[in-house]
Amino acid sequence: MSPTVFHRAQRALAAALGVVATLALAGCISFSLEVPGDPLPPDQLRARIETRQYAADFIEHVARTADILAEGTEDAGIRADTLRWKIGASAASRRAAYRAEPPLALVDTWAFALQMEAFFREGPGRALFGSQQQAALDTAQALAREAGALAARRLDAGVLADYRKLVSDYVASERLSDLSFARAPIGPLWREAAARDASVPQSVDAGSQARADASDRLDLYGQRIPDELRWRAELVFVESGIRTADLSHALKRLEEELTKLSVLAQTQPELAMEKFDQRWSQTLAMLPVEREALARNLEAMRVAMDATIERERKELYAAFSAERVAMDATIQRERKELYAAFSAERAAVLDRLAEIAAPTLLLLCLLVLLLIGLPFVSGFIAGRATARRSRPPVGPTVR
Repeated sequence: MSPTVFHRAQRALAAALGVVATLALAGCISFSLEVPGDPLPPDQLRARIETRQYAADFIEHVARTADILAEGTEDAGIRADTLRWKIGASAASRRAAYRAEPPLALVDTWAFALQMEAFFREGPGRALFGSQQQAALDTAQALAREAGALAARRLDAGVLADYRKLVSDYVASERLSDLSFARAPIGPLWREAAARDASVPQSVDAGSQARADASDRLDLYGQRIPDELRWRAELVFVESGIRTADLSHALKRLEEELTKLSVLAQTQPELAMEKFDQRWSQTLAMLPVEREALARNLEAMRVAMDATIERERKELYAAFSAERVAMDATIQRERKELYAAFSAERAAVLDRLAEIAAPTLLLLCLLVLLLIGLPFVSGFIAGRATARRSRPPVGPTVR
């Protein structure tokens, strides 16, 4: 065997042994790491979207019915109550639908729809709109049926009966007293029931959900707060006793008086001036009274708007605070779970390394012996063969 061929064979053998050792080690050590925390399940996300869409439709239906009731009466009290209905329903349905937990938002919205139906059917609002009461009751019953259908469609079938009983008991014990729709919280009752509901997610991606929820809230406030402020301004106007028909009639009379004065000024200027002075004196006498009434109305409107803005600001701050606390708690929990996962994987790797340390060391020792001893053995064999070929042949002895 030539030295060149021998060295090529030696390098090929070493490479083959290295590949075998690498594959052996790679097959012995493997691990995976999963980041803890489950995203919001698709059914929960759909429940949140449909609940908030229902709340928007809820407000639209109430506003449309209230406008029809207001147009069908000249009673200032009923017209004021239609505005109070729109304001109370808008605020209450918004607070219910925009809970942080989708199942709680759905249950709260369902409960409020049933409360409003009971309020107009047998509660203090059963005769609120006089002869038009049936229209308000029909709207409330239709909204209650839609809420029940939404709950049956989006709540887990295994616990739907428990939630239905929870809502029924809540509506029976917590009656609405007026159109402000002030309600007792249903959250504690729902959390007791949710503890038995495996469909409620226990770990949620709080960061992305908080951002999406905050965006939805800001969009809702941008759409609904101007409407509520306008309704409150209209309510102040109605409560002041000034009706649109009376205002139109007064303007028409003023136009007629000005026309008469114009005709009289062309024929009898002195008499026209006398009548103008009388009207002017009466107008000047009425101005302080009207100005004072206008100032009172504007002040009442300002106070109502300030109260609405302050309440909405507090609700928005409370919602953001709750989301921030939930996010911090989730981050801390996931950090601990991540550290525990790393620790477990590290311990598993160390245990696995301890198990394969002896076979690996033995394999490496054999590899070293082969790489070091093979040249000596090959050289020894090649030397013996060369020595035999170079030794002269031994012939017979001549005497």
